[in-house]
Amino acid sequence: MSTAPNLTLVSEVLPVIRRDFALASPGLLDPMNNNPLLDGEWMQLDSSYKLARGANEQVPNAFQVFAERGRYDTQAAQKTTVLYMGYYEAETSICDVTGAAVGDKLMVVDVSIGGVNKRALKKVSGNGQHMIFGHVTRLVGTTKLRYICHAGWPIQITI
Repeated sequence: MSTAPNLTLVSEVLPVIRRDFALASPGLLDPMNNNPLLDGEWMQLDSSYKLARGANEQVPNAFQVFAERGRYDTQAAQKTTVLYMGYYEAETSICDVTGAAVGDKLMVVDVSIGGVNKRALKKVSGNGQHMIFGHVTRLVGTTKLRYICHAGWPIQITI
């Protein structure tokens, strides 16, 4: 099990639909894996309708994992729970807070967390098209963000 949550919902009263999906690589559910799946990490649906780690920013759909590392039920079923639809406010440590400020737009990209790459939130940077997954509502210390998100289906903008 995780020693501390990497994702904490702040707004439990908002309607959020959670959904279980199989993983393209079920080994990510093994807590002893070199790069295990963590709560708060973002996954995308692949062509087989299974969750997989993405590889670039321009992803039309990505969903935040809502199951802690090492849960036996996820390992047995080879599925994990994601926040699938709805709005929510949450705090996460699966992010890069560099240069972030309240109101900033957030994208999902590869970020180094504990020396391994995770799909995480980061302030939008650079010109071009970006998929916006949320907005910063508060900075929590130097390693966490509080943000509001529309689960699963981001808004595309051009900067």
